[in-house]
Amino acid sequence: MTTDPWSQIARGMAVHAVTPRPPVGQTPHVVVHAQDKLVVRYYAPIPQAPAAVVTDRHPLVLVPSLINKAYILDLEPGRSLCAALAERGHPVYLVDWGTPGPEDADEGVAYVVDELLPRAVDRAVRHCAAQQGRSGDRVLGAIVLGYCMGGIVAAISIARLAAAGPHTPIAGFIALNTPVAFAHAGRFRDLVAPEHLDVDRDLPRLLDADGLVPVNVMKPAFNLLDPVGSVTKYRAVDAAADAPEKLARVLARERWLEENVPMPGRFAREFIAATYQKDQLLTGEWVIDGRPVDLRAIRCPTLVVTCSGDFICPPEAALPLASIVTGTAETHTLKCGHIGVVVGSEGPRTFYPLVDRWARRVPA
Repeated sequence: MTTDPWSQIARGMAVHAVTPRPPVGQTPHVVVHAQDKLVVRYYAPIPQAPAAVVTDRHPLVLVPSLINKAYILDLEPGRSLCAALAERGHPVYLVDWGTPGPEDADEGVAYVVDELLPRAVDRAVRHCAAQQGRSGDRVLGAIVLGYCMGGIVAAISIARLAAAGPHTPIAGFIALNTPVAFAHAGRFRDLVAPEHLDVDRDLPRLLDADGLVPVNVMKPAFNLLDPVGSVTKYRAVDAAADAPEKLARVLARERWLEENVPMPGRFAREFIAATYQKDQLLTGEWVIDGRPVDLRAIRCPTLVVTCSGDFICPPEAALPLASIVTGTAETHTLKCGHIGVVVGSEGPRTFYPLVDRWARRVPA
């Protein structure tokens, strides 16, 4: 078979177009909480010994980006953060934001960080306590793992909970590829910089009839972040075409990239302006619902994980979080990219064990 790159691309495009996408999100779980479009999915811990009962682990609450399907953290067997952590004995709770509709168009950042996410975390903590037979001051706080935009909203929510006093216990925070210094936020920052996008003038023109930023607006923007991505994608499909398991893995990752979620117009306007355009998260100037966001209020142990090949959230955009929080902070930069850290080979080899080890060290 010819190795001419254009022939590879052509063959890959044909296979990509006609091959059904594999199933995703297959790890057994139950829904333990629902509010609005959000649900929380529970993945029970699997003890190492058949007769053992896991009662000493913090609930691990995973928070993906709001513009991705939640299954990105449970993509396929062997490439599932949810399954890997449950198999290591952790009670895992996945926040599934759901898909917004026209009734959600005017929901802003405050609703997410002050209402939806705190209630989801609180429900996970209470559910885990009931599973472990704990009550009162014996309840274990949550370790919250936020990924990309999910990490941003988690950081804001944790900081505001801490600033408000005793509330849902947060035992630890893991920020995966989470930008906080948006002046260094790479290609996406260049795309939505104020000189290129006026959120008050231009963004309303991009909304659909329901007041949402539609997927067909997001996809071209994401494609621009990696202009040669389609070339490498189709060549990868061609290379895997005669290996069913390998092809299924490639196309499972395609589902991640193909199946975005629309964003409420108000949320998009507030979020883009305060982060990528004004860099107000790092400076503490972002005021949400009359209250400033101060990341110094995060006093729990914090793990900041970045990836050297990440052009969506370069390490220099994420690492400053470790110097802002007032609790103990640990940083790791892995040799992979924004997506590969979760579903590439670096996930099961490095990232999953890192989360497991760090979570085990978080004190009760």
